[in-house]
Amino acid sequence: MAHREREFAVVIEPHAPLAETVAECLRQRGYEVGIAGTHAGGAALAKAHGRVNFLTAAVPAPGESHTGAYLEDARADNPDLAVVIMLSDPGEDVSDAPRHAVKIVKPFSVLELGAAIVRALAHVGLLRPT
Repeated sequence: MAHREREFAVVIEPHAPLAETVAECLRQRGYEVGIAGTHAGGAALAKAHGRVNFLTAAVPAPGESHTGAYLEDARADNPDLAVVIMLSDPGEDVSDAPRHAVKIVKPFSVLELGAAIVRALAHVGLLRPT
């Protein structure tokens, strides 16, 4: 029997407890998860792994560069990359985010995060919305 490789998710979040909570939500859905505290670190994880199926990223703080924030290279390799963007400020400019990205405002509950994950998967056609 052929062994199917687990799908890979990248979590970009500088606050370790939140990053681990997000990662655990994705693990419960069958993902192998890499955690990075910076967008550059997330890009390095994506490059090292080769294929990313899910991205959950904190939007860069005001004044930080958004370059690479949404793993443009990974999205080019996988247009079905599901994306959840975690916002500290609901007014933050995310015009450079993928158009199908699901936005969630901190603080949020695990149930709200789970719903955002489902919506992100539905946006790229990998799951039917409930």
